[in-house]
Amino acid sequence: MARPVLLRIASIAGALVGSVIGGTAMLGTLVGLEAVRVRSTLRSNTGADGFDASGIYGEGNPGQALRLAVLGDSLAAGVGAGSADYTVGAILAKTLVLESGKPVRLWNVAVSGSRSKDLQGQIYALRRETDRVDAALIVVGSNDVMGLGDIGSAVRELYRAVTTLRRTGCSVVVATCPDLDAVRPLVQPLRYLAHRLSRQLAVAQTMVVLRAGGRPVPLGVTLGALFRKRPNSMFSADRLHPSPLGYARAAAVLLPSVRACFGLSGRVQAAATPTSAHA
Repeated sequence: MARPVLLRIASIAGALVGSVIGGTAMLGTLVGLEAVRVRSTLRSNTGADGFDASGIYGEGNPGQALRLAVLGDSLAAGVGAGSADYTVGAILAKTLVLESGKPVRLWNVAVSGSRSKDLQGQIYALRRETDRVDAALIVVGSNDVMGLGDIGSAVRELYRAVTTLRRTGCSVVVATCPDLDAVRPLVQPLRYLAHRLSRQLAVAQTMVVLRAGGRPVPLGVTLGALFRKRPNSMFSADRLHPSPLGYARAAAVLLPSVRACFGLSGRVQAAATPTSAHA
């Protein structure tokens, strides 16, 4: 993407966010402060930083291993999943084993609390472990909103991360910012503002990911209503991160795009999808 085009997209993103808060900086600051309170309170109740699901899945299977990396924030790291087996990366890896009949090598370098600006550091960490992956999944955006960061900068950093990975020949899937309206510990009207900000960021993320040659997946649009309707089953005990079932639903939404990165049709397995396996 030419730099002027990227700058225009970042400017549009900033303008959208600015219009959401109606030029009232105090409301935006309150969203940020309330988010900090919620995260610190809920974190003290769980103390979890996620689970490292890295490893080889289907090790006894023949053929060259499919190579998948996961980068991003606490959703990518699996906070609330209960164990590594129920993280998005592990669910996807196990499903790819079933569909391909091949082993899958998974690297998870996601770090809880990460923003878009932290993705480049995660890419460096990944390169220290391997010089090649076939596909990468990025899950990021919630902390950019809840930390009230510079949305334009977040969009540019995401574009940078996707293009960096694409230059290595890696396919990239990006789960865009989820709908924060489902996070009930955020009180009204701050939850509504967080909802609008997260939706606007997701739109901007979609634009730059497509420009960079990646595959965006709108988690907020596809799962927001389900998490609002069934908070007790979709969220973990901290009421902020998904439960094992919530992660299974997210993996099911992400699976078609991840599957396409490896040229798989999905016809090999039907009954053993992440959704049905953990529902």
